[in-house]
Amino acid sequence: MQYRLLKPELGHRITSVNSTNEWIRNPEIPFGSWVIAEEQTEGKGRGQNSWQSLGEDPFIFSGKIRLSAAEISLPLVSIFVSSALLKTIYSFFPKRLDDTTIKWPNDIYKDDKKVAGILIQSEFSNGVYDVVIGIGLNFFGQTIPEPLADKASFLCEKQLSEGELERFANQLVVEINQAVITLLDQSQVLKDLVWIEDHSLLKNKVIETEWDQRIVRGRVLGIDELGFLLIMTETGQKIELMDTSPKFRII
Repeated sequence: MQYRLLKPELGHRITSVNSTNEWIRNPEIPFGSWVIAEEQTEGKGRGQNSWQSLGEDPFIFSGKIRLSAAEISLPLVSIFVSSALLKTIYSFFPKRLDDTTIKWPNDIYKDDKKVAGILIQSEFSNGVYDVVIGIGLNFFGQTIPEPLADKASFLCEKQLSEGELERFANQLVVEINQAVITLLDQSQVLKDLVWIEDHSLLKNKVIETEWDQRIVRGRVLGIDELGFLLIMTETGQKIELMDTSPKFRII
C-alpha cells in the first residue's frame, strides 16, 4: 500500500481552534497535513482527560498519516512519536539532554514533571490505519495553575526566539516521518528501542500499577517489540503492560 507521511508543504498555522486533532480529522484535510495552533480551547488527552496548554509559548500540533495495519504496531507508533519529539527537543535545546526523558507510553518529562503529552487517535478500515498524531508541549511560561504545580513544568527557562516555534515544527515533521520509516524495519525497531530505553524516565525504576484486577509492583525491564512495558514483579513474574492505569506510579 502507499503510505501517507507528513509533508512539509502541507503545514498550516491557525490562531485558535477547539482541538487541532478534531480540526485535522476533517475528511477535506488531506493525509500528510499538519497544523500548529496558537490557542486550543478544548485540547484532548488520553481517555476522558483533557490537555491544558500552559504558559506564553505553548506548542500545539496535530498531523494526519496513513499506515498499513499489517506492518505497524500502534503502541509502537505512540512511543516512537515520543522519541521523535524528544530527539527534536535535544536538537534545539542541548541542555535538555541532562534532564528530559520519555515517560512510557507517550509523555515527555523534565526531571519529574510533565512538559509534553502525545495523543494518538486511529481509525481502522480495510487493513489501513488512519492516524492522527496530537502533541502538546509547554515551551515556556511564568506561572502554572495551582492544581498542576506538582505535576507540570515548562521545557525552557526563556521565551522562544522569533521563528523558533516554526523551525521546531518543521524539524519535528522530519523526525516523525523518520520514526514511521524505522517502524517498517524490525532490525531498526530494536535499535531504536535501545535508544528509547536509554532515555526513559522509567529505566530501572520500580513501579506499581493495577494489572489483572490487582495491584502489582515490579522493576521495569524495558519495552518489547510491540511497545508494551515489561516488568518483573516482586514474586518473579514477568508481565507486559499495554498501557498505564489510573493507579500507575513510580515507587
